[in-house]
Amino acid sequence: MQYWIIIDNERRGPMRLEELTTVAGFGPDTPVWREGLPDWTTAGQLPETAALVGFPEPVQPYVAPQAPQPAVFAAPRQPLRPEDGERPPMPPTYLVWAILATICCCLVTGVVAIIYSSKVSPLYYRGDYAGAKKASEMAGWWVIISFVAGLIWTPFYTLYTLLTA
Repeated sequence: MQYWIIIDNERRGPMRLEELTTVAGFGPDTPVWREGLPDWTTAGQLPETAALVGFPEPVQPYVAPQAPQPAVFAAPRQPLRPEDGERPPMPPTYLVWAILATICCCLVTGVVAIIYSSKVSPLYYRGDYAGAKKASEMAGWWVIISFVAGLIWTPFYTLYTLLTA
């Protein structure tokens, strides 16, 4: 049977049951999913993985709930299940460009670019691909705005310093 786990907001898998013990950070609170489960659960709650993390098997056997139950973990906007297809590549964060724009060009718009660029990775790893793409696009636009503002402001500032000196 194939298993998928989430460690440090990164989905890993498919793995066999015996491979799970070799993963650094695997413990009773690690989110686990396998075929046949309606949603993610923790390793300590699943009978076959509970023995791996040192939990005794539950007294009652695990039965998948028939009615929808509230999720233990925040459900991503797009499910991370393997049958849903491959994960699209992460959009660029533009973080380096945003920092350079803040230092060299325009402080206010550069900070906005840094804020948007820092949202890309968390949204992507949460499974919100559309949100990560939108944050990436906004970061790119704010970087461009910062550089253009710096290009427009620099000649005026230079002229002002020459005239007042």
